[in-house]
Amino acid sequence: MPIPELELARVKRALDRFCDRIPVHIRHQLTHLYRFTGNSVVLIERRPHYLEPSRHTEHPFAKFVYNQRRGSWSLRWRDRNTRWHEYDGFQDRPHFSELLAEVAADPTGIFLG
Repeated sequence: MPIPELELARVKRALDRFCDRIPVHIRHQLTHLYRFTGNSVVLIERRPHYLEPSRHTEHPFAKFVYNQRRGSWSLRWRDRNTRWHEYDGFQDRPHFSELLAEVAADPTGIFLG
């Protein structure tokens, strides 16, 4: 089921702030963006390809899944085989901002390296 409009607006504002953390002077080398699909949103790192700088590579690094029945969010990380896994301790959280703060802090180095 899709994310309710009010929650969607909150999430977009939070994600825009997160993506704007990349300094303007290096955005030609690194950007963060996000994409919504159904009840989830994926954070993506975008960089120029190392052999063809005119082409870009995208690496999804965090996924947030909304459970409409519970009105809560869960956080997932992606492994090297492109499979998504639950991020321990961050399931069924009522506030999206808690999950995004964990990704930004990245205490395990699993999201941003």
